[in-house]
Amino acid sequence: MTSSDSSSDSARSAPAREYLPLLDVLRIAAILGVVLVHVVGGGVEAGTVGIGVTALDMVASAAVPVFLMMTGALNLHPAAHRRGPGAFWRRRAVRVVPALVVWSAVYMLLIDPLAGADISPGIALDEIITGKTAVHLYFLWAVLGLYAIAPVIAAFLHQHGAHEGRRAWWMGILACGWTALAFAVPFLTAGPTDGGSLDGLSQHRPLEAGALTFGLAFAGFFVIGRAAVVAPPGRRTGTWLLALSPLCVLALTAVYEADRGGAGAGSGSAADAWIAVLGSGYTSPLVMVYSIALFAGMTALALRWRVGPRAQHVLRTLGEATFGVFLAHFAILVLLRQLPWMGDGDELGQMAVAYVVVVPASFAISLLAQRIPAVRLVF
Repeated sequence: MTSSDSSSDSARSAPAREYLPLLDVLRIAAILGVVLVHVVGGGVEAGTVGIGVTALDMVASAAVPVFLMMTGALNLHPAAHRRGPGAFWRRRAVRVVPALVVWSAVYMLLIDPLAGADISPGIALDEIITGKTAVHLYFLWAVLGLYAIAPVIAAFLHQHGAHEGRRAWWMGILACGWTALAFAVPFLTAGPTDGGSLDGLSQHRPLEAGALTFGLAFAGFFVIGRAAVVAPPGRRTGTWLLALSPLCVLALTAVYEADRGGAGAGSGSAADAWIAVLGSGYTSPLVMVYSIALFAGMTALALRWRVGPRAQHVLRTLGEATFGVFLAHFAILVLLRQLPWMGDGDELGQMAVAYVVVVPASFAISLLAQRIPAVRLVF
């Protein structure tokens, strides 16, 4: 029997996944963070809020990476591949593709024009190619790409079960490093080099983020999610990782404020380049360290936590609703901001109102939609 046959047989005989309440708690916390980013992001960019709100925005910057790691924890489990790649792809496509198509149309044709954005066939095609049919729907393009390569990754990880954790950690860390480097190169090669020691160096972009490449860019988070569940750090290490998280938030806040303050702006200096690298969103090394430390720290301390049937039902219900919340919350936010007294939504009071309205409204709509057979396909 070949090693691939052995891997296939072990996947088919894999036990069902044990329910891990921590993953639902992280999923719920992450969606609250996603909503927060979209509510306060405009004010943070406009500079209408204080440094405290900027720091809160940086705290929430781990939300999408946590979602990606949780996705990997579930979709790289042997039970997810028990029936082979075909069954895996079909189930995931049914879950994601209808939602991507319907909500892309909703945002491009209804919500974006309401917010003042232009739409045309050319613009629509460009948004599809770049994976930005809405400000947050790139995540669905990313998970589709990750689902496409998940059976290959899973086969590699499960080939020797005793080494799965070690393989997952190394693969995830290397993938994150590759992504950080690929997205740092455009900033590090953007400065003026004429007449200097690097004369002749032009700007390079090894990887263009888009619908077909988001999955590659986020593969590191995906694999580390599995690593942190199958081989979580020890409790002492987990404590240190969680202690590292606030330091990362402080660093991210400092980088953001330095960038907004114009440190090195327009000079092409090394400081300018590194501020851009460290503040470059989910591909930033700082965001990666922060997100991984937070997720791994939580799995180290709380992965073995269990709850009773009633609490499990509540967590499962809210956890499953987060997908619909993710899809609908930005539409609700845009509609809310059409009210005259909401203005641009960049003032602190307006943000607070928006958050306390959007979160429960999004959950209510998602929970209701899941009770309607046809509608639940896109929630």
